[in-house]
Amino acid sequence: MSRVRVENDQLVITVQGARKFFAFRSEVLIHLDNVVGVTSGLKWKDLPNILDKRLGTNANTFYYGGYFSQEGRNVFYDLKRKEDAVVITVKDEDFDTVVIGVDDCEATIALIEQALENR
Repeated sequence: MSRVRVENDQLVITVQGARKFFAFRSEVLIHLDNVVGVTSGLKWKDLPNILDKRLGTNANTFYYGGYFSQEGRNVFYDLKRKEDAVVITVKDEDFDTVVIGVDDCEATIALIEQALENR
């Protein structure tokens, strides 16, 4: 599961626990000016297959973590099957999309949207 916070003008996404080893990254930093949108509602069936993996973990439909390529776009995942997903679309960063599992989708989306409004 990921934790999201805003520091200065950056969105800081921290991968929690041992999952940071499976995701090959413990933090993702995104400048708020580069956040294009944020949403929830990703369906598990829309996740990439193992052939799309660049550097990450695809634990047999249980967990996706790390770098993937999906339809020509770079995507970072930290998501277990039963978690609620937040999808962050970005520009001019290492990733085009960041998909993370969080405790509370609505609260996370509200935090990001509030930070975008206040920048």
